[in-house]
Amino acid sequence: MASKKESLTSKKMLTADESEKDRPTHPMLVLVAGFVSAILLFFCCACSGAMWWFRPEIYEDPDRAMQLTQEIVEIHIPDSYQPKGTIELNAAYLMSIRGVYYERFAGDGLLTLIEINSQFRSDEDVQRHIRKTLMEKGGGGTPLVVDESKTVRLPIDIQGEEVLFVFEVGQDPPTRKKYHLVEGAFPGKNGEVLLSMRVNEDNWEESSILEMIRSIGSLPGENQGMILNPTPATTE
Repeated sequence: MASKKESLTSKKMLTADESEKDRPTHPMLVLVAGFVSAILLFFCCACSGAMWWFRPEIYEDPDRAMQLTQEIVEIHIPDSYQPKGTIELNAAYLMSIRGVYYERFAGDGLLTLIEINSQFRSDEDVQRHIRKTLMEKGGGGTPLVVDESKTVRLPIDIQGEEVLFVFEVGQDPPTRKKYHLVEGAFPGKNGEVLLSMRVNEDNWEESSILEMIRSIGSLPGENQGMILNPTPATTE
């Protein structure tokens, strides 16, 4: 009887393991994991491969996401977006990556805030590479076709510094659904921070998104950042 019970238990455990493996990966986790991989690849070259000994930890923890958001940057996130989880990596004295991801309460909407704090940021060339990587890896987990004619670069004054945010409109070829993409990189409380989001057209609320961006770095009741003259994106 004991062997039968052990056999049944083993089968249940095996079924549970297979269920976890078959469960689809959350699209936001795919995006965040891909971003971290790109950053690690660069620092692997800079540190002679040492970075590959460290791996990011991803958790679905709304409470921790709210706490970590406050540690990364002062920002007012619209109530329509709910905290979902975090991603954290601490590579000793070399670099730390901390990020949070939010989902829209109703509809298709994803928002991430990712902070990078590294000893290499003192090097201007490396800092430019980090910013370039952030901008390339922002957006979403779907390979959208961007309509360049609708792309707008919006300079916003955040705590006396002009920060550029890029607004794009992309289409998913299989479904022909349209999405709004927003991304921008700016100094946070402890390092470079990327704000990146993707929202389907039906749930796009431009005024609330602009209000969120203008709130960056401002405490409740303080003057918020000014929106400067928007300019169309230029094609390199």
